Amino acid sequence: MRLKFSPALEQLLDLILAELPDDQALYIVGGAIRDILLGRPLHDLDFVMPDDPTNLAKKIAHKLQVGFFVLDDERHTARVLFRQRGNQIFPLDFVQFTGEDLHSDLMHRDFTINAISVSVRETGKLIDPLGGIKDLAAGLLRTCSDHSLTDDPVRVLRGIRLAMQFDFSYAPGLDALMTEASQYLPHTSPERQRDELFKILEGSDPAEGMAHCRQFGVIKSLIPPLMEQEDIPASPPHTLRLIDHSLKVLEYLKQLIETPKDLSTWWLLDFRSLFGRFSEHISDYLEEEITPGRSKKGLLMFAALLHDIGKPETFTVGEDGYLHFYNHAQIGADLAWNAAKALQLSNAESEWIRTVVQNHMHLLPFANRAKEPSRVDVYRFYQETGEAGAAVALLSLADTLATYNQSLTLDKWQNALMVSEVMLAAWWEAHQTVVSPTLLLDGNDLQDEFGMAPGKEIGEILEKLREAQAAGEVTTRELAAAFIQTQIKGIE
Repeated sequence: MRLKFSPALEQLLDLILAELPDDQALYIVGGAIRDILLGRPLHDLDFVMPDDPTNLAKKIAHKLQVGFFVLDDERHTARVLFRQRGNQIFPLDFVQFTGEDLHSDLMHRDFTINAISVSVRETGKLIDPLGGIKDLAAGLLRTCSDHSLTDDPVRVLRGIRLAMQFDFSYAPGLDALMTEASQYLPHTSPERQRDELFKILEGSDPAEGMAHCRQFGVIKSLIPPLMEQEDIPASPPHTLRLIDHSLKVLEYLKQLIETPKDLSTWWLLDFRSLFGRFSEHISDYLEEEITPGRSKKGLLMFAALLHDIGKPETFTVGEDGYLHFYNHAQIGADLAWNAAKALQLSNAESEWIRTVVQNHMHLLPFANRAKEPSRVDVYRFYQETGEAGAAVALLSLADTLATYNQSLTLDKWQNALMVSEVMLAAWWEAHQTVVSPTLLLDGNDLQDEFGMAPGKEIGEILEKLREAQAAGEVTTRELAAAFIQTQIKGIE
């Protein structure tokens, strides 16, 4: 079997070969070979060689006139920051063999589909000692050895991610190996745990991916409080055990934020008819990054997974026999913050997640009463949630679906849609008038025109003015002045 390289990649390899000494071996390994065989686009290239590759990588970077740095001096790993057309970075990683030769290096890798190699001097000859090509054709995920996962337990997460990404099955016995290795995840780098976990959450099927994480003990190792949901049964109006409800929210959320080919489901048709005008806004919003490398889509999926994490701690049974979870949103917000920080998410990301979890019930009373939120309600909602409010509105819909499932009625769904539509319309279509109106008078005006002394009273009055503007009660500078005068009299 011959690899089909793009003309641009052929040109890059020719340049690398020109810098490679005649007696030096260099191999392409890993995901790039796999993706070429699957006909998928490449995002990077990994090279291995017998000796320290630092000097070679430095020479190649100089030739390409791009950046270079050492990733791991102890393990002799260097990266060249090659740039493709459009100035997109295409990393070239150069690593010394793990072990004494190429075969040993491949044996030390995670899965057979990532242990296929080719020499840069003989790109027509694939090196596949572990049967990775056969496993690719069969759609099987198989480890390179029985200790591949215990050598590096983060590979359990990677295996789940690859199975979701390629729709592969686990080879016989792999589930037992993954379950065994997952118990050692707490001893690995939280940054690596986070990166693989978020690739699952941002991937093609986050609900199924997290179901596998549950099955193999990953959730138990990384987010122990979440697994306490296993003991919470369904309670009206919920139709699922709590842990199943949390995973179902991910499934529904994915359908809401993406455009599935099948729109035959009535509730999805209703959503599309009302929210279709927001599609581009939602897509752009979820692609935004608070910290480079992680999208709001991943953060929202993480918050959705954790939205009821406070319920086990607040679980009580009332005299009426019903289950109650008083203050679970606030308790859950703190637990979600802790889970986010344990995975080394930034403070800004962790606060965003905390806000979503803390406010995931905020819109429910409006829907339950079939009450359209007023402009003041909208303003106060976004004062509480900030730009995370759009995520709360989307999560609220998925939560409704996962609560009722097949018992969802048209009235309940239309009420939920109405409330979230009002909130999203305000955020994207009336931001300057309802969400964050520009003050008609400012602090200087209050001092110059009304003789107010600097102090907290100015801030308090201006906040009342902003809310009155958001409500549509104050629309001109003259009305603003009259409003301020009334407020000043109230504090004298």
